Amino acid sequence: MRPENKRMQNFLAKNGIDCVPKYISEGSMKGQWRLVGKNPDGSYQKWYGNTALQNKLNSLGFIDGQGHRLNNLSGNGGLFSIFVKKTR
Repeated sequence: MRPENKRMQNFLAKNGIDCVPKYISEGSMKGQWRLVGKNPDGSYQKWYGNTALQNKLNSLGFIDGQGHRLNNLSGNGGLFSIFVKKTR
């Protein structure tokens, strides 16, 4: 795992979020993070309706690609597979 991804994973884990981050360093999504949360059985964690997780990421300074707060529609098909930017 790349060092920046490991640092982000540790930061999120310290804040109670279990997911795998990947920093995108080139292309049209440059500067964004892909965060994917999976359950022990390999299925994706739920995003839609998980306001606790959404609020936690918002409070940590994450926004969606358009600069808006994260909400139910930020996830991929209602799953915890999102692209975000870190503002602070």
